[in-house]
Amino acid sequence: MTDEAENDFTPPGAEDFVVSEDSLDEHGFASVWNIVSSTVGDDLYRTREVAGRLMGFLCKHECDFVVTSSANAEYLDQKFEQDKKLLHDWKAESEMVDIIAQHAEVHFKTMKLFLANRRYKPDANYSPTRANRKKWFEETWNIG
Repeated sequence: MTDEAENDFTPPGAEDFVVSEDSLDEHGFASVWNIVSSTVGDDLYRTREVAGRLMGFLCKHECDFVVTSSANAEYLDQKFEQDKKLLHDWKAESEMVDIIAQHAEVHFKTMKLFLANRRYKPDANYSPTRANRKKWFEETWNIG
């Protein structure tokens, strides 16, 4: 991505997030990745940038409604054992954010309320500590 294109991009605020109907399950859940991709378009760099920032915010604010399947949790555990960057490298240049955000599902409407109530700022840097990321993933995510 060029510097000019990066400068023209304004990250979405809490009210700006959208999701395609086909990304929602019957209960209103979608992956963080699909929500962000629907919001910013199919631009990989921007999707990673916003997904990483959003995951950081959810972690820093100890969001307790992230869900993943038992198979996905096992997969993520294995990936984390192979490469600790899975929970630590959520930058736009890293495919680690793809993996974690594609397996983190949230109730879309609840997420938007959570972002608004916790005053999500689209241009803020949310960088939870390594310990907080690990704790959030291991103790707060719901398996189901």
